[in-house]
Parts: sequence; C-alpha cells; structure tokens
Amino acid sequence: MRFVVIDFEATCDEPYNPDPQEIIEFPAVVVDSGSSSDAAEFHTFVRPVAHPRLTNFCTKLTGIRQEEVDAAPPFPTILQQFNTWWQSTCGEDALAVTCGDWDLANLLPRQCAQHHLPVPAWADQWANVKRLFAWNFLHATERATLPEIATALGVAFAGRAHSGIDDSRNIARVLRKMLEMGVNVSATAFWRCLGCGAENLLRDRYCSVCGKSSVTLKPGDWLCPRCGCGNFTNRDKCFDCGIRRPGNAGTSPTATMKRGDWLCPRCGEHNFARRENCFKCGEKR
Repeated sequence: MRFVVIDFEATCDEPYNPDPQEIIEFPAVVVDSGSSSDAAEFHTFVRPVAHPRLTNFCTKLTGIRQEEVDAAPPFPTILQQFNTWWQSTCGEDALAVTCGDWDLANLLPRQCAQHHLPVPAWADQWANVKRLFAWNFLHATERATLPEIATALGVAFAGRAHSGIDDSRNIARVLRKMLEMGVNVSATAFWRCLGCGAENLLRDRYCSVCGKSSVTLKPGDWLCPRCGCGNFTNRDKCFDCGIRRPGNAGTSPTATMKRGDWLCPRCGEHNFARRENCFKCGEKR
C-alpha cells in the first residue's frame, strides 16, 4: 500500500483571506508501507488567477515569492500533471494523507469548481494524521498540531513551517513512524448520519440517504449559503469559505432542510429543491 502525503499552501491574508483562496504550492510525498524511505515526490508552484498578487502576509508565512508563482502554470495544468503523476507513480493502490481535512475537503473542491473541473477520484478519500493520532494514542486529541504530534511520537522536524514541501515531508515522517508502531492507516474522511446511520463523504454537508444535515445549529448560528458550513452566531464571515454572513442568516430553519433544498447566495433564505429562483429575492439558484 502506498500513501501520498499532500499539504497545499494557498493565497492568504489577515484579518480575512482572499475570496476565493487558491492553491499556490502543490506538493506530494509518497510513503511506501513496505519501505523505510520516501518513494517519490511531486512539487510545483501554482499561478493564482483570481488574486494574482501575493500579499505580504502570505509571502512571510509561506516563503513563496511572487516571481515563483508568476512563472508557474495555472491550476488546471498542474492538476492534470498531478493526476498523470499519481497514475504513473501509484496507480489505484494508494491513499492520500493530510494533516487536517481542509486541503481535500474544502480547498481542492472549491478550486476545481472555480475552474469548472471535476474533483479527481483520488481526492474523495484520505487519511487525516490528526484523526489517526486521536484514534490510536491514549490522551490524544484531533486538535493536536503537527509539531505536537511529532513530539509525542519522537519525530524530528526539518525545514520551514508552512513550506508545502517541507510540511509534506514532515507529515510523511510522522506517518512512517505511525506505520512502524503498527497503526492501521486507513481512510478517515467520512461522517455517520445521526438520522439513518449512513456513512457519507466528509465534504458532503447533507446525508446522501436521508438528507439530514451534518451540522446541528444552535439558536443564532448560521449555515453558509455557499459551502454549507455551520458558523457560530458571532461570526460575520464563514469560517470555511469566507463569504459574508447574509442579512437574515441564523433566523431561517436551516436545520430542517431536506435533500436538494438550497440556501439563497444573496439573502440566505431556505428554498425547496424544486425552486430555480429564490422565492424571497428572486436570485437564481
């Protein structure tokens, strides 16, 4: 079994990230469960198109320079190159590995949608080392950071934090240590519906069988009309995708939405599946 460690770097800023965020570094490190060394690597920078100029914050955080992304191909070209590399290097017997779920649950699907591309099949399932750590080690938690996990397992770090390729290599070291310790590394990217018990892909916001939401909202909390992420009442922008809170979000009965229903991207109103335009403001679905 082969594992492909992936840790993207994306456009970013403070206090809010650009919308949309775009991948600017696409690294991957192959870990072969039957070998003590990395089998292969893929690494390239990616030219952003929605926000082509990197912020000072982004450059300081990631170490990626403007001239490096300016000289790089755009995302569609890189994704095609990576898909070809995956097939030639790993074939079908491989599983993606991440540190956290955001890279493959959120960032990659949104960038594919931005360029009208399908999400590749290899990105439907992955193993999150934070979950593996929490599920297999006493007193561990999914909130542990990569340095904390590495320290707990006695793994030395190398390189620069927030360099995609260095982070990928460090995650690979942690993964290899887990394999040596007998951890069963398998897909963690799923959630089980509390309504019907069906297993769903982690990025799915609603159960594929009964339509129940993956999140339970408390009074005042709101569901993002773009990505479906549940947000606490005190947030004015979505924690996941950064879209501003619609004016009446947090007042509609979103927790009772059924499969196919949708939230208006303009006003946040709940619409039935059969509607093509929002019944309140007329915005097209």
